[in-house]
Amino acid sequence: MAHRVRAGWILSLLLLPGVAWAQPADPPEAGAEPGAEPGAAEPGAAEPGAAEPGAAEPGAAEPGAAEPGAAVEEPAPADAATGDGSVAPPPVPQGDDAAVADARMGDSALELPGKTYYFVGLRYRTIIVPKFMINLFGDGGRTVVVHSGGPEFAIRKDGFEYNFGLWFANYAMDDTPFKSTSDGEKAWEIVNSKMKAIYVTSDFLWSQEFSPAFSLNYGAGVGLGFMFGDLNRVQAYPRAGSAGNPEDYERCAGPNDPANPEFCGDDNDHYGDYNEPSWADGGSKPIVFPWLALQTGLRFKPAKSFVARLDLGFGTSGFFVGVGADYGL
Repeated sequence: MAHRVRAGWILSLLLLPGVAWAQPADPPEAGAEPGAEPGAAEPGAAEPGAAEPGAAEPGAAEPGAAEPGAAVEEPAPADAATGDGSVAPPPVPQGDDAAVADARMGDSALELPGKTYYFVGLRYRTIIVPKFMINLFGDGGRTVVVHSGGPEFAIRKDGFEYNFGLWFANYAMDDTPFKSTSDGEKAWEIVNSKMKAIYVTSDFLWSQEFSPAFSLNYGAGVGLGFMFGDLNRVQAYPRAGSAGNPEDYERCAGPNDPANPEFCGDDNDHYGDYNEPSWADGGSKPIVFPWLALQTGLRFKPAKSFVARLDLGFGTSGFFVGVGADYGL
């Protein structure tokens, strides 16, 4: 009857007219000699219509003035080239200038390349241990819901983070029939658990950024759980009409009590408040339990000082869904 339980993203062209208007001819000076033919020019005087030396012809553009319709060459940007001909590199951060400026001042969700960010906060996870996983080690059992939570500390740089957690998990389970797969029908026992665990874990997460505020996380978690608490197991027998249905089995009060030697035998002392010993004492109750998980989720960072997460994953303890809330240091 004995068995072991195993548990993340001019100006308009200035058109210069440049047209120099011709000045009108000066009126005849007073004292001009009578008899001079109208329009006769004095020796050396320029003929009407002849432009004075150096005067611009009508319609001629002044030197340096742009012709109408000619585009003005736009001056080169001040930072396009330095005196030695080298070109100044563009800013490294991506995004509009305001967001980059905010990030440098520490007010934005935008994370700058090469900069390390630190966060501290809390996590909560619901772990679902499905019955099919329990049946890998024995018959019977039930789906167990484990509530867990604790503090966490994250270090993040260039879209990758380490998230360290120290958290508590409660593996409580009500009375459940269970036996080893290799044991016979008469080896059923009623098992209940008040076991708990303290986990020390680290999540290694990469991010696919949709915007500075939203990203998809994916990665893995590893760690170790330190188990403690009671694992109670008592021999069971079928009450009248329940043979072959372990869900209806009841606890034996003691050896041959009730008088059913096929079920309530004296080959072990699994009666009353019997507590399964730990590995250290030769029993099957674990002392440590590995945490190995593949996980994904969503990350929301509305500001530098706050991050929220939705975590989803599957690992050695089953499926889990959880949330995290962290403060940016």
